[in-house]
Amino acid sequence: MVSFCSCLQPTGGTWQETAYELSSCWRALCRAGLAGCCACCRHCPLQMPSKAAVLAHLDKKAAMPARKARALLVLGHSTPPTVREVLVTLEAAGNGEPVVSNLQRVNIHSSKWPEVPYNQRPHGVMDQVGQVIALMKVYQQLNAFIGAAFPGYSYGEGCEPKCIGDNYGAYQYLNDDIQRAIYVWFFMPQSLEGDGAYIHPLPLQVLAAGKEDDLSSWECTRWWFNGHFFNSLDDLIRAWNADVEGMRTSFRMLLPAGAAKLYSNFLPRPGPKRGEKQPVGPLAFEPYGRRFSIAQGNRVKWLGWELYVGYLPHYGPRYMDVRFKGERIAYEISMQEALASYGAGDLSQANTVYLDSHWGIGASVRELVQGVDCPMTAAYMDAVTFFKGSSKPNYHKNAICVFEHNPDTPVLRHYSYSYQFYGAIPGASLVVRMVSEINNYDYIADLILSNDGMLEVKVVTSGYVQAAAFQSYYRNSYGYPLTFNISGTLHTHVLAWKVDLDIAGTSNSVNIHHMKVGEADDGAGGTIYINKYEAQIAETEEEAAYQAMMLTPKVPVVINENKKNGYGSPRGYKVQLNRPLLNLEPPGYARSKALGFMKYSFAATQHKDEEAHSSSIYGQARLSNPSTSVTDYVDGEPIRNKDVVVWVNSGLYHIPVAEDAPVTTTTGNMLSFSLVPFNWANESPATDMADMIQINLQNKAVPAIKQAVAGLNCAPGFADIPFLESGFESA
Repeated sequence: MVSFCSCLQPTGGTWQETAYELSSCWRALCRAGLAGCCACCRHCPLQMPSKAAVLAHLDKKAAMPARKARALLVLGHSTPPTVREVLVTLEAAGNGEPVVSNLQRVNIHSSKWPEVPYNQRPHGVMDQVGQVIALMKVYQQLNAFIGAAFPGYSYGEGCEPKCIGDNYGAYQYLNDDIQRAIYVWFFMPQSLEGDGAYIHPLPLQVLAAGKEDDLSSWECTRWWFNGHFFNSLDDLIRAWNADVEGMRTSFRMLLPAGAAKLYSNFLPRPGPKRGEKQPVGPLAFEPYGRRFSIAQGNRVKWLGWELYVGYLPHYGPRYMDVRFKGERIAYEISMQEALASYGAGDLSQANTVYLDSHWGIGASVRELVQGVDCPMTAAYMDAVTFFKGSSKPNYHKNAICVFEHNPDTPVLRHYSYSYQFYGAIPGASLVVRMVSEINNYDYIADLILSNDGMLEVKVVTSGYVQAAAFQSYYRNSYGYPLTFNISGTLHTHVLAWKVDLDIAGTSNSVNIHHMKVGEADDGAGGTIYINKYEAQIAETEEEAAYQAMMLTPKVPVVINENKKNGYGSPRGYKVQLNRPLLNLEPPGYARSKALGFMKYSFAATQHKDEEAHSSSIYGQARLSNPSTSVTDYVDGEPIRNKDVVVWVNSGLYHIPVAEDAPVTTTTGNMLSFSLVPFNWANESPATDMADMIQINLQNKAVPAIKQAVAGLNCAPGFADIPFLESGFESA
């Protein structure tokens, strides 16, 4: 196993901040005199220089742009409290360690806001304190009710050995009276460790609300118990004691026993095990050694592909300066948002909308397990993050893996129908993988490069569902039981991406192929219907923004009208939307404003440095008032022969079922899009692969892989299955 990490170097490359720079940024903020600022900095990632300056550095050998960090400051002690962003200039001293030369106050990222209202600040310690204050105000009553409803259990300090825990789903600004609302649900853990509390919920939930910035204003304003809503805990207890609608006498908690208790963990189940005598399947093998390399700055090279691999603490994976056969295909491909929006008939689940950029997609990367998360042949890169008020960078060993993958399907293949020849090019892919663990969910993000010039961005989901107490009507509306009293609930996953394509330069257009039905002659005077397309180059951003619909299919291609292939066609790359998802919320719904990235399956806008992201981390706190939305970027500007940025999304509806325990399966839960050469070359870009093969009577070629295995003494043993050329003679 080999690990690489540019993050440990005193000076960084163009794309990623270093641990030294993160520490220097934090120390500068401490010295700046801002009230409480040693603890107020949520993050300070590298601020991307202007695209023009970066391209001048990369392509014209101009000086490297000045390195600046962008710090997010939550200034709760200022008057009035506020949220601010500042640029921190980083300069290399004589010893190479960065020093800070100045701080520059700037508008909130990707918006024109000078500051963020304090009630839209990122979730932090003060919210957890407020939640505790609200619950402590009713602690005695709450513990008494828990003891009555769940005999033998208690809540809070001294509850051992049978404790009831609490967790929060999401938080929201509701109105001017409730500026900070946190939806809290209670759970009954089944073991101390190695167990997912997310799928042990109780039918008890509460809304903890902060009415002002003053923490003493926090209180519990709404309760839910087993299908019933109450305005206070007193109302709940009175209804329980009076057995309103039989809520006390009919209440039963069926708890799993014996082996059934294992449903929420990865401990061995009783009974025979499949594969017990052969617990390991086929292993990857590199007969000539590794065909990819990783250089300083996390620059990856493989079979004509080159790119820089990185991540943003909030937004997640980011791939820069992606090139194929020496030509830049994309300046930037980066995740923008990961949405999980829930539905149920209770208090917490119904109000849970996670914008995971807020919770730190990139900052949630974790160490990968060799042989499970990545194959034995993988190389690894470390990650360094600075997030949520930490006073020093956090190192994540082996957080990114890179490996070559045999897709087991030829990238090109044909066996002549008349048995005259067989021709093929074996498939080959390079995978760059990182996994973000955001509370209960795991996002496994892959960038997949193919030897034919195709690029796929794929994310599969796993982890615990955020469960709820099962209600009988849920089967037909929200989800199915995971165990006796517990259900997962319907939720929507949507991933949003930014794709800054540069096809043969930065002057690009969007050619949208509208799929139609045409008419043709059947040769006997009759009319038949045939498929056709109408290609239309978008003139404005509105013409290049749409929601994918099955009845009006479209195929978008980013082209360079001024650069043609050998047959006169504009060179381009197709943007293939593999799983677009329709936003079902009604138009004009206020809380959809922060979900603007869902409005369009595909949108193309003119590149602007200030339009860096399609979503805002500040939208989580107030979905009706985000600082940033991609809908603001689609504003009528010309887009033909411009520097084009594409915004896409991919989504799925997850209906939880029993098989989602202990955690959701990765199979079937894939969100992706692809970039495919579209007249970019004169033939398949894979035809220069050394392992291309053609077999006929005159040429008894042997596949390159068989030659490699035969020539290596250390190779595993394989049965030799000769190509019998059956049919060649008769042909």
